[in-house]
Amino acid sequence: MLNNAASGSEAGQEAAAGEGVFAQLSGLMNPKSVAVVGASNRSEGWSGMAVPVLRRLGFAGRIFPVNPKYEELNDLKCYPSVSAIPEPVDAVLIFVPQKLLPDILEDCGRKGVRGAVILASGFSETGEEGRAMEETLREIANRNRIAICGPNCLGLANLDSGFMGLTAATFPEDMSAGRTALISQSGQLLMVLLARAHDQGVRMRYLVSTGNELNVEAADYASWALDDPEIASVCMNLEGLRTPSRFLALAEKAQAVEKPLIVLKLGRSKRAARTALAHTGKMAGAFRTYEAVFRQNNVVSVDDPMELAEAAALFEKCPAPRGERIAVVTFSGGWSGVMADQCEALDLPMADFTEKTVEGLRPLLDFTPPVNPLDLSGNVNNHPERWGQSLKIALDDENTDILVVFIHQVRESWRGRLIGPVLELSEMADKPIIVVYDGGKVVEAGYEQLARDGRLPIYRGSQQMLKALKRFTDYHKRAKRPADHGAGPQIPADAGARVDALLAGGGRTMAEDVAKQALLAYGLPMVGEALVGSEAEALQAAEAIGYPVVLKGLADGMEHKSDAGLVHLKLGDGDAVRRAYADLAGKLAGHTLNGKPAPCLVQKMVGGGVEVILGMQNDPDFGPMILVGVGGVMTELLNDVALRRAPLSRTDVAEMIDETRLGRLLAGYRGSPVADRAALEDAVLRLSALSVAHADAIESIDINPVLVLPEGDGCVAVDALIVKPEDEA
Repeated sequence: MLNNAASGSEAGQEAAAGEGVFAQLSGLMNPKSVAVVGASNRSEGWSGMAVPVLRRLGFAGRIFPVNPKYEELNDLKCYPSVSAIPEPVDAVLIFVPQKLLPDILEDCGRKGVRGAVILASGFSETGEEGRAMEETLREIANRNRIAICGPNCLGLANLDSGFMGLTAATFPEDMSAGRTALISQSGQLLMVLLARAHDQGVRMRYLVSTGNELNVEAADYASWALDDPEIASVCMNLEGLRTPSRFLALAEKAQAVEKPLIVLKLGRSKRAARTALAHTGKMAGAFRTYEAVFRQNNVVSVDDPMELAEAAALFEKCPAPRGERIAVVTFSGGWSGVMADQCEALDLPMADFTEKTVEGLRPLLDFTPPVNPLDLSGNVNNHPERWGQSLKIALDDENTDILVVFIHQVRESWRGRLIGPVLELSEMADKPIIVVYDGGKVVEAGYEQLARDGRLPIYRGSQQMLKALKRFTDYHKRAKRPADHGAGPQIPADAGARVDALLAGGGRTMAEDVAKQALLAYGLPMVGEALVGSEAEALQAAEAIGYPVVLKGLADGMEHKSDAGLVHLKLGDGDAVRRAYADLAGKLAGHTLNGKPAPCLVQKMVGGGVEVILGMQNDPDFGPMILVGVGGVMTELLNDVALRRAPLSRTDVAEMIDETRLGRLLAGYRGSPVADRAALEDAVLRLSALSVAHADAIESIDINPVLVLPEGDGCVAVDALIVKPEDEA
């Protein structure tokens, strides 16, 4: 539905236009008066239903039917045009064919309309003719500062005010306003998500189907919703971003106001990298890049539509947890074991009950131990009063941050005994309480009772509950991170000019020695080396550098030298250098490097250390993305890397390292010496600075491996590749 993101000047123009209409969003999202263009007396179809639905939902503003065919509709005066309405009009719902839209929008502009919902399809999603019509509408809307929802959408709704400009076949029976906004680039998914949210007992406040996003994007609606003090979270279903900078600004705003963005990003298949020359390009796929940006900006990323509603339930109904330790109360030994296993698999810690809690629980248990998960067993049936007492003791434990209550298959007559105490406890609790009401259709009435009540998040199964809970606790943990005020490394004053001069050289890929000069300009440590063109020069360089050495062949089209057999390691004397040089000379015969005979590179052989890959991929949406992970020849096979958007903070770098196996390797895995992590972090920050400063001239960077030596000895880059954009080569 949504086109690919605009780029360059086009993106800038769209961003500017969006800023111009953002001030009009209140007229679109919370209008005080609505005109229905194309209103009719048909009992079926939204042209006839729009006015009755607005009345039924309690819309308190003025409603103006517009259609020259009628003098009156639904007991309201009907006007021949929007401009004929004698009162101000904030928003317009447009139910007319595509060909009439330009004239109607011009008429809305003359009237001073602030927002319009265009439901019609047949625009850029259909081809060039439709794209041209869409551009015409965009020009009219931007010139008249009209915020447009659509075209090719289902519309939008403000359930708090009763404004319903959303057209769909079915709606949940209860359309009362809640504390969640739901914004979707897919109209049908919006309705599925709405239905699922209602099943969870989550009520929406704002609903938006964004369609083709003529001049208002998903991020704009979300930003507007965040300004509402009643909003607890904003849920988004995204197919793509027309203007990524607007989403980044939204994420920053969400963090500032401490309200989560919960995002389902579609399109998770790997995007072919623009270049296959760098490991980084192969590993930094489209969805991986989005996930990195989400994590860096504390956006809650979910995997499927159901999980969106399941996560939203926690943010709407639960206070922020003090920590992530879970206490579980159930009356099934089997479910106790299931929860223990699932929590461990998701790295969710379980609380250890204090001695005070243990002593308080003992009199309430017949034969089960007073441990977490807490199995009350037959006590639920024989001593129903113990249920509420046990719940309170478990919740009050100082080690309990979150209480999870399991209700299973029980007699219908016992339902109140179980639900009542949980709801009573929720009234006084300052910790999250979550209910899993599991047992299929036999106990469906109990689940629905809790969902209708709406005070507690409720789930039909433990796995989906725990997955949502993990998103919830991770968000709050990241929100508590201290601000990163640490100064970055000192970059030499002439670094930018030196790299610009090196980038001005020919060829799409920079020779390894030249790439290393560029990295060295920003202070990244390099292994000692020398470029040679003869056996005699190779021997002389090896003596000067000191044995053992490495000998590499450099040639265009052979960027990954190991794969081409162009690397000889551990050369300990002159004879070894001669043999290696003879082998490389034969393999390089007839090859060139930037128009000159292919040379060799003599390097100091550095032993030991942890092998790391550092890289940068210039993403078309988000710019330079920095990659850190386990390096060496197994890099792509292991694919154990982390990504973040540059510029990086020290906190970003530390998190990237700890996301991968590097954290453990650097700490001295299985008796190996502790590696110089600080030196690696410094190198990553220097790569970030280089990548930002030269983003327009560099497509990707690979530094693989970087050897991180024992603590205090620093790190050195052994191999490097810099690729320029094709149009820059």
